[in-house]
Order: sequence, then C-alpha cells, then structure tokens
Amino acid sequence: MNQLLLIPIVAFAKLLTLALRASGWGSGTALPGYLVGRYFPFVLKALVSQIPVVVAITGTNGKTTSQTMLSAVLDQAPQAKVLRNKAGANLSQGILSELLKQSNAVGRLDFTHAVLEVEEATLPRIARLIKPNIIAVTNLYRDQLDAYGEVDRTEKLIRDGIAQCPTAAVVVNGDDPRTSRLTQGLENATYFMSLAPEYARFLPYEGKLNSRVPDSQGLEATNIHINEDLTTDFSVQGQINSERVNLPQAKTVSPGFFHVYNALTAIAIAHLLGIDGATAIAGLKAFKPAFGRGEILTRQQGDKQVNYRLLLVKNPASFSLSLELLRNIPSLKLILAINDNTADGKDVSWLWDSELERLNQANIDWILCTGIRAKDMAVRLKYALDVPPGPIPAEESIRQAIDSSFKKVGSGDTVFVLPTYTAMLEFRKLMGKTLDVL
Repeated sequence: MNQLLLIPIVAFAKLLTLALRASGWGSGTALPGYLVGRYFPFVLKALVSQIPVVVAITGTNGKTTSQTMLSAVLDQAPQAKVLRNKAGANLSQGILSELLKQSNAVGRLDFTHAVLEVEEATLPRIARLIKPNIIAVTNLYRDQLDAYGEVDRTEKLIRDGIAQCPTAAVVVNGDDPRTSRLTQGLENATYFMSLAPEYARFLPYEGKLNSRVPDSQGLEATNIHINEDLTTDFSVQGQINSERVNLPQAKTVSPGFFHVYNALTAIAIAHLLGIDGATAIAGLKAFKPAFGRGEILTRQQGDKQVNYRLLLVKNPASFSLSLELLRNIPSLKLILAINDNTADGKDVSWLWDSELERLNQANIDWILCTGIRAKDMAVRLKYALDVPPGPIPAEESIRQAIDSSFKKVGSGDTVFVLPTYTAMLEFRKLMGKTLDVL
C-alpha cells in the first residue's frame, strides 16, 4: 500500500520543486521534504531502505567536505552509484527532498550508496529511521550557541544517534577529546582518525588532546605539507580491521591540516566498503572543493581577471584555523563577510572568541569587512590588529564589497574571502554561482 502511495507523493514533490525554481522562490532543497515528512512520515524510510549502503556524516565542521571527498572516491569505483545531499541541506527535510528528487516516477531509487551529511541535532531521528551502515563524526566545537547551547548537549545528541545503530561502524576524529569518547560503552566498531602529534597540537580542541593508542583501529596522517597553492600533501598509515594501510603519497586540494582529517575519514570509509588505497588516492585527486570550502570563483571584466577563494567560517575554531592558514600568504587581500541570519547564528559574540590576533603575523595588503555585521567585524579587528593596514572599510552590501575589491587589485590576483554561511551563499550568487548548479 505504501509503495502505491509513493507515486502521487513523489509526483507532488517533483512538481513543487519545479514550481519553486520557476518562480524564483527557492530551489526545492527543503520545502518538498518538509511537507512530505510532516504528512507522510513513512516516505523517508521507504525511500532510503532501497539503497544498500548508507553512510551518515556529522560533526561541527567538515561534514560537507568529508561527504564530497568520499563521493569522489566512490565515483572511482566500478558500478558505484552515489546519492548525496550535495546542496548541504542536512536537516531531515533536506535529506528527504534529495531522495524525492532523485527517485523515479514510481518512487524507485537506483543507487548503490547514499552518502548523507547530517546536522548534529538531527542525527538521533535520522539514525533511527535510516539505520546507516557507517557513521562518521568529524569534530565537536562550540557552534551557534543560540541554536544548540553548550557543546555537551551536541555531544549527547550524537552519542544517542550512534547508540540507536549498534551494528554501524563508527569513524571518528581520534584527536578530538569529545569525538574520541563517543562510543565508550557502546557496541559499535570504532575507527580513529588522527594526525601525527606535531600537527594535531595546533588544533583548538576543547580539553586535552587525545593520545592515540598504539595499534588501535584507524589511520594516522604524517609528513603533512601545505604547498604554496594551499594544496596539502600527506602520508597515511594505520590499520582497518586486520589489514594494514600504508599510503606514502596522498594529496588533497582542500587547504589546511584540518582538511586532512576529512581525507582520512574518506579513505577509512572507502576501505570499510572494500575500496583499495590506490582508488581512494585517485578519488582524492579528482575531488573538487565543496561550495565555499576552498572553492575558487573568478570574476572577469575585459582583460582583467580576479580570483576569489572562499573559506567558510562558522565558529571560533574554523575562523582561527583559516586565519592560521593565511599567515604565509604574500600580500594578503582579505574580505571578511559576516552575517547574522538564522543559518549563521544570531549571536555573533563568537567573533571575540576567534583568534583574529593571528593576522598580526600575516603580510596584509588590505582588509575589507562586509555583510550584515560588517561594523561588528571591523570593531573586532580594531582590537585584534597591532598595526592595521590603513583604514578598514565596513561595507554592509556584499555586492559593493565585490565591486570595490575588484577595483583594488590587479589582473591575476587572488582575494581571500572568509564568509559565514549565508554570506557565502550571497557571495556565490553575486558571482553567478548557485547551489542548483552543483
């Protein structure tokens, strides 16, 4: 009976998505799933149960990048057909909207794997319904206090989600003291992703850095080198079940030590799915940064071409790590785009917990603040910088910020943009990029 009901429900969802896009009111990444999930709650389970392997990826930072990396690896495997919620719609309605969009007219899905980014607080409900085969947790930082409260609550929500899937393999950040303890007392087989201690100690975890247990299940990255173009080289060694893993030459185009964890997560999950190391390395090589996560957008007028490299910031940890990454950029040209919409977090006091003082070690050409909270960002910089590079403009209009920055630089230059989530979406849209083209 439920299978017959899927036909009109899927038809409604597809028509609604088309109507939203045609009207310009939205892209259909949430509303169809919200309505269907509210009135026909059986649909999510009915759809996802058709996919043999389901991977859920959660955590504060790195969900989208880990998902995109793993999808790139799976794309290298023969016969693999991957479904993912690639627009970053990681609430239950976003996941259901993607499933509805990808199903055929009678509600059938032809995929071998689902790789789903799942928002932290959504994991308990999603895990209960879809029973993922593998759950990955990237890290746990303080994020949007007005949405989640203290990080202890987020940790409990994720643990509750894992506990509902006792047969799921769990891949966690083994250096983060919060994620490394998530499965203590649970039955789940757990695999720990770590950086060699000389690199991990620079990450701003809450609490004492977890020490890797020798011969524990998992992977460790060594010989990490961030190149001038911000690509990252590293080696991988470790053990997954009874097999040794040794990959002396791995590479990712996502910049920074923190993205190496995402690569390790993709490699480990691939290994659990029976994909060899060479295929995983080839997938990472083919990987392109997810929207706003190291992505490069180009603006051209006549013979002048300027590159804008987007590094999403959403909490003190991601902001501080991105600033650390920029310290060695010669003649740094920087736009800080800060919004306080619901998806960004209405409370912007996190700007004061971010280590803007790291910019004092950078070779700054100029800084421009933009977005709804441009003036707040400019005030924070006033206290952070020992010697500001001249007056710091605060232009609330992101469009004006793009125009003025374009005029300030020469052809071939790169401007680094550190935006919050909705500021990133607006920046991309003004540059002619939308989620729908992914």
